[in-house]
Amino acid sequence: MNFTCLILGILFAAAGIFFYSGRAVNHIAAWKSMSEDEKRKIRIGPLCRNVGTMIFISGIIFMLSGLWKAFRGDVFLWSMIAWLILSGLDVYWIGKSGRYQIPE
Repeated sequence: MNFTCLILGILFAAAGIFFYSGRAVNHIAAWKSMSEDEKRKIRIGPLCRNVGTMIFISGIIFMLSGLWKAFRGDVFLWSMIAWLILSGLDVYWIGKSGRYQIPE
């Protein structure tokens, strides 16, 4: 058992759940410094669920690596590369889709 990956997996999974629930947004400095008008233009609930899901998936990947010996090595590496690519595409989609913005 790889305790480092297991601990990281638990931390990332917990952070993902924290974001998914919508409670993490109040701890982000950029959100705190944003004006109320700007905050009203963002659909924060769906955005938190999206980000929370991505963080939770990384936690699952780390936990699998910590618990399952066959998942270490190349499988873990390619899983993390796939996660990084999907996360990058997700961030791009968040910025370009307009799904999380409330029209004026």
